[in-house]
Amino acid sequence: MEDFTKEEVEQLMAVFRDQSLELLEGMSQDLLLLEADGGDAEAMTRLRRAVHTIKGDSACVALNGITQLAHRLEDLIDMIRLGNIGFEVVNLVLESLDEIKLAVGAAEVRDITEQTLERLLRSIANVEEACGKKGEKNNAGISTEAVKDDDREAPRESADNRESADNKETKQKRGANFVRIEAARIDALLNLAGEMVITRSVMTQVASELERAFPKNETVTRLSGASTQLGKLISELQKSALKMRMVTIDHVFRRFARPMRSLAAERGKLAELEVSGGETELDRTLVDLIYEPLLHLLRNAVDHGLESQDEREASGKPATGKIKMRAYHEGNQVVVEVSDDGRGINLASVKSKAVEVGQITADEAEQMMDDEAMDLIFLAGLSTAREITSVSGRGIGTAAVKSVIEELRGSISVKTELGAGTTFVLRMPLTLAIIKALLFKASGQLFALPLLSVREVARIKASEIIYLDGFESFRLRDRFISLVRPRAVFGVERRRGGSGAAMREEAREALVIVLEVTGKRLGFVSDPLMGEQELVIKPLSSEWLQNEALAGASVLGDGRVALIVDAGEWFRKAIKYERIKGKVKEAHVV
Repeated sequence: MEDFTKEEVEQLMAVFRDQSLELLEGMSQDLLLLEADGGDAEAMTRLRRAVHTIKGDSACVALNGITQLAHRLEDLIDMIRLGNIGFEVVNLVLESLDEIKLAVGAAEVRDITEQTLERLLRSIANVEEACGKKGEKNNAGISTEAVKDDDREAPRESADNRESADNKETKQKRGANFVRIEAARIDALLNLAGEMVITRSVMTQVASELERAFPKNETVTRLSGASTQLGKLISELQKSALKMRMVTIDHVFRRFARPMRSLAAERGKLAELEVSGGETELDRTLVDLIYEPLLHLLRNAVDHGLESQDEREASGKPATGKIKMRAYHEGNQVVVEVSDDGRGINLASVKSKAVEVGQITADEAEQMMDDEAMDLIFLAGLSTAREITSVSGRGIGTAAVKSVIEELRGSISVKTELGAGTTFVLRMPLTLAIIKALLFKASGQLFALPLLSVREVARIKASEIIYLDGFESFRLRDRFISLVRPRAVFGVERRRGGSGAAMREEAREALVIVLEVTGKRLGFVSDPLMGEQELVIKPLSSEWLQNEALAGASVLGDGRVALIVDAGEWFRKAIKYERIKGKVKEAHVV
């Protein structure tokens, strides 16, 4: 390493880190596959190749502790290959991989400490002594010594066929021509593509104006045609840039096998995780952000959703509980479902607990519909768990999940059947960089509302607005929906007229944008709508940063700036505003 410059060493370490972390993640998954199915030859081949690669690469960058540990891990993996698969062996390999991951994944790549290395090497020696004695039987009832002898005396043609298969797979991977690119470079490309989209809108508008001014001018016609073609190319460029940001959700799913294994063992339950839709693609920025919410749901499913083995058998269910994680595309959304075949959610208990902690009154609980009661499980501090454990039961998990998903401009809903299980459904946008939005004006300002949150747009008359419990409301088919003025949420309301005037400063008719967030609806009175448009999200300037209801801004083709609304936060601010207004009115009357 002395022959390299500091910059070259940093680049080498960065490449080593990226490749090693990917290999370590894959090794954990393959190890768990082998624990479940010891006959998975492909998993064993990948596992052996990965540890050998880490051993060689770490030696090249002078991380001698990792090199020694990887060398001894090869011995442990050979024990697994020979049939000596035991819980203690798997745990020791996983622990060793964790220590390597901590060292490699640190802010600055480092070697494992001498104390850690000595401890792990001693543990490996102890396991080998316990599992590798002469004449000891493996899981298949065959002497390990005999297996070793057979392995040494195996025909050369077969330790060769394996080698040729490995070489073939390596060549195939090389033929795919993969290139590692820094995420920042992809983001920069997407940002440039977004700027081009804005410029395209300007050019389209200018070309349209020129055509109206000079309807039969050949030059204008050619310019218009070139502008249209350029617009198509820019759209393709933007799609390609977005595609580069996309990764499969399998990057998230495959990380859950191990924590679920540990949690099920801790709780003394038998649980099986079934994953589907791992090939579903989503924005890479979502991958890390949704890991924790999904982990919360997985923990709750194992800890409180699934019954104990005795309970399941008594109710006629298999002793092993089943948890499913499924992903798929639905329009411009990514949908992830987490379901279990456990006891389900007792909505009567949920209502009772909500009354107990003061979230609702007994009368409200009595009148509450099931879908409204289901929303109560997302309230912070409300839990119907029978006991508090190290991972759940404090009423924090589901509230945290809801908060994160709404920050991603998504939504979460729940379906449950008592005694049959529960399903959480998470819906998120494919990408956080571009959205389809509904443009509208309020108090002279242009706003953009993500279409994913818009239920419908209704036109109402002033005479149709009534007061229910002090709130302006209107009837939309079979239910009453509360109304909020957008300017009130953003603190720019200009009051005119008395409280008895239903519409006060509004016209005889108004447009109402009906939002739906977590199953609840709210209507926002809008000035004329400006249509739908695909927008590139830009960060807000400092003067707007204090308003949580704004998620960003976008520049339109004509140069105007549209403020992008965070539907979930806007919803919460609107409800808070109406409640405060109601209290002020009550105080004034008193």
